[in-house]
Amino acid sequence: MKKYFYPAIFSKEGNSYSVKFLDFENIFTFGDSFDDAYYMAQDALYAMLPEYKDKLPAPTFDYMKIKVKPNEFISMVLLDPIEHEKKISSKSVNTTVTMPEWLKNLADTKGINFSKSLKDSIKKELNLF
Repeated sequence: MKKYFYPAIFSKEGNSYSVKFLDFENIFTFGDSFDDAYYMAQDALYAMLPEYKDKLPAPTFDYMKIKVKPNEFISMVLLDPIEHEKKISSKSVNTTVTMPEWLKNLADTKGINFSKSLKDSIKKELNLF
């Protein structure tokens, strides 16, 4: 799964900001400062992930054509499903691996950690390093 950048309209209201997304009709949030509003915008995107699963809408990329009010601006908000999954689910699970007996015996004599080797290989294969 890749990273997504969704445009959001930030509206300054006094000292706080309200946020709405161009690509999601029902996601709204706010913050007491821009940093807080941006954090809350990311949090709102992550909160809706279970609802959308693999049906995320394509981000709007021609957002520069959208006219906003004088107290508004558009900022891209990062949605990284893999990083989010890492944060919420670090639980280890058991899995069975089949290999030639001679290979297992040789690895055992060398003290190779099968779990670490498999995990590292899968991360490398998925370009997660």
